[in-house]
Amino acid sequence: ETNPSFFSFLSSQTKEGRRLTIMTTVATTPFKASRVSSSSSVTRVVRSSSLSSSSFRRTTTNNNNFEVLRSGRRRRTNKPISLSSRFSKPKTTVNAAEGSPTSSTSQQQPQPAFIPAHERQTLSKIPPEQLASGGMQLSAQNEDFKVSFRRFLAYEFMSMDETYDETKISVLNLDPPIFTVEEFISEQECDNLVLAAKTSGGLKVSAIGGGAANENIRTSKTVALNSHGLENHASKKAILASAEKLLPDIRGLSTKKNAFKAPAGGKSEWAFELPQVAHYSGGEYFKKHEDAFPIGIATEKGYQRRATVLVYLNDVPNGGVTRFEYLDLDVQPKKGKCLVFFPASVAAMPDPRTLHTATEAENGCEKWVSQLWVSHSTPPASAGNSDNSASAGQPADVAPKKLNRAQRRIQEREEAKAARKKK
Repeated sequence: ETNPSFFSFLSSQTKEGRRLTIMTTVATTPFKASRVSSSSSVTRVVRSSSLSSSSFRRTTTNNNNFEVLRSGRRRRTNKPISLSSRFSKPKTTVNAAEGSPTSSTSQQQPQPAFIPAHERQTLSKIPPEQLASGGMQLSAQNEDFKVSFRRFLAYEFMSMDETYDETKISVLNLDPPIFTVEEFISEQECDNLVLAAKTSGGLKVSAIGGGAANENIRTSKTVALNSHGLENHASKKAILASAEKLLPDIRGLSTKKNAFKAPAGGKSEWAFELPQVAHYSGGEYFKKHEDAFPIGIATEKGYQRRATVLVYLNDVPNGGVTRFEYLDLDVQPKKGKCLVFFPASVAAMPDPRTLHTATEAENGCEKWVSQLWVSHSTPPASAGNSDNSASAGQPADVAPKKLNRAQRRIQEREEAKAARKKK
């Protein structure tokens, strides 16, 4: 057995002329295998090039700071790791945490390129003893950690309110970020919502897209909170209000007329997908899945699921956990507790590391949960070709804008379909 120890992962980014320092105490887990040292003291999980549970294995690596390069290789360093090279680095910067200037020298090594969440080849976990005790309570962490964690969320996912009661928030995983919130709604509000869902007559076997490939992936029953007398239920309003309080990007959203209207692609609109209540009887499940849409579907819809807010409405003594397949993380349902994670990044790209399963509740047990997804518009599309540019009144010799990764994937699929039709 190894005695896990953890090192300080110091990262920084320069944005709008300010140095934002991001410091967290983590064990960074490379997805790709690396050289093993016999003197290692840190246990990490590594992965081959494809995301599958069978591709995971355990290894140990030295307790040092490493730069994780885009190639997946690691390089030992004693310097901070830059989160982004897209911004020019000023000669003199200010540490946001301390307010003191720092000067860069010509001897400083170049920083590795920024790797977005959906391409990141690492998992950053909390110490196992803290996970076993329920996670890292935010209020018990030092100020550097709290500031850094919030900045990390705001930069790549969604902001977390700085005034929210930190004693109720427990961090279960750092990257991808996953945390729980105790007493998200009251026990009485949980009981009222369960009773209303039971008596509504609207509970039906849950539907899921994907056709025959997804048959039998889910056996639970659901009811949407927009019918059967549940439209204005007080517990539904309580869930929305707590979500808005926790995530300031959507503050006031529930009071808007388009709160539940699908966001338009290319804009900057937030929306709730209609919240629903799901019921799992003993033995029922929802097999491993991602909440984010594949990028092609998200582009067609014009929006992507950016946050999952899962509220447990009852205690489940045996089974029924929410299991994150790549993180060795099980979350046990507890009445009133909320589980928050981010299935897609600010780039609207799915983060495959959030793959999860609703495991079976044991016979004689049942599980009630309310699901709320927060969605946002997909980024605007660039001009695809010079003909389109010319028709828009631009000179024909102007080069078209470079397509982003998502748009290239869509274009490649369309070209492949057209080629098959020709054959």
